[in-house]
Amino acid sequence: MTLLIDLVLVVAGLLLWQRSCSEGDDVWVLFLRTLAVIDLAVVVLGNGVLWVELGLLALVLSLPSVARLEQRERRP
Repeated sequence: MTLLIDLVLVVAGLLLWQRSCSEGDDVWVLFLRTLAVIDLAVVVLGNGVLWVELGLLALVLSLPSVARLEQRERRP
């Protein structure tokens, strides 16, 4: 079971890194890449509270992209 959770965390970290490559805002890119590095560090370094990490990653992956937020602002 732990191996499956680690695999999910690695995939989520890689998805965060890939998502950061398609963003236009430098601050948002830095934020996403920081979360990806923290995620991968949790997998590599340890026996942390993985269920909390999975919940936070689900929340982060559900955040809207900068382009989507800008489109919302442009609509009258």
